[in-house]
Amino acid sequence: MKKTFYWLVLLLGAAVPALAQPAPPSASSAPPQFTLQVREFIKVSAPVVALTDAKVIDGTGRPALLHQTVLLRNGRIEQVGPLSKVKVPAGAEVISCTGKTLIPGLVMLHEHLYYTMPAGGLFNIAQMPYSFPRPYLAGGATTIRTAGSIEPQTDLAIQRLIGEGKFIGPDMDVTAPYMEEPGMDIPALNTIKGPADAAASTKFWADKGCTSFKMYMHATRADLAAVVAEAHARHFKVTGHLCAITYREAAETGIDNLEHGFMASSDFAPGHVADACDYPAARQALLRLPASSPAMTSLIKFLVGKGVALTSTLPVFEPYTGHEVVLGGGAYSAAAGARNGHLAKQPRQGLGQRGAV
Repeated sequence: MKKTFYWLVLLLGAAVPALAQPAPPSASSAPPQFTLQVREFIKVSAPVVALTDAKVIDGTGRPALLHQTVLLRNGRIEQVGPLSKVKVPAGAEVISCTGKTLIPGLVMLHEHLYYTMPAGGLFNIAQMPYSFPRPYLAGGATTIRTAGSIEPQTDLAIQRLIGEGKFIGPDMDVTAPYMEEPGMDIPALNTIKGPADAAASTKFWADKGCTSFKMYMHATRADLAAVVAEAHARHFKVTGHLCAITYREAAETGIDNLEHGFMASSDFAPGHVADACDYPAARQALLRLPASSPAMTSLIKFLVGKGVALTSTLPVFEPYTGHEVVLGGGAYSAAAGARNGHLAKQPRQGLGQRGAV
């Protein structure tokens, strides 16, 4: 967390202003020793830095604060206040932010380190250990949760290398491999066989360093209960991209988070069979459901009452709207496989079973 200040300066230097949040106390007071490859991206490394005359959006929901000074000392935010009241210490490096806006570093909940596209009739998944961490950070994400891992050992290594100052990227909450019963034609997907295996897998990956867990479409209620028990005993969170388990059942079992908004909800499918995934039926039932449905209102209230959060993942759905996703026709500059996979989504009505992970 001591690297927060350096990443803040990197973002400012790239004309993507971001106000990093104060870091919690660290076991070490010294920042990481950055490698030469990382240091070339660090624009400012002074121990005391003053960002002056900025517009500050502090993330609380209140109106933006104008003409603010943000004082940083040894990588931590020490003071935020009006330009006229914050005294800049002698010797501090001063960066004028006139005409610029600072926001808190983004804490993102569903940021994979892999890319998906069809290949040979299969749902292919390619790990992106070098090219993904950098744009996450450049886009203002100072902390990410990977929300499902295909190469967990790679994700954990990236997390370690970033923490050691050897790699460029955000802080990472590494999610363990997907907890999924057999049923998906995705060769790279991890599978479990029953709740005992789910519990053992949770223990194994928690010991390896994973700090969150994700249930997938064919996982059962018993699988979820086993993962929740093991994860919560370690104060880790459990999320899910569900199908066989309804949202209400998941909330009753103790899940903390649900992915892709209500897209993966099977609560409204007529004749839903417990622990069975009928994605087409669930999807069609959801599409037919009126926005003002009492059943939906009831489910939302139930989830709120249980303290279950929903991750919207709005960019997942953007390609299906027919709107231009990459402004200026950027999608056409992508590699052929990625471009064709993106364009294939355009005419479809509704998200397919493998449209999101």
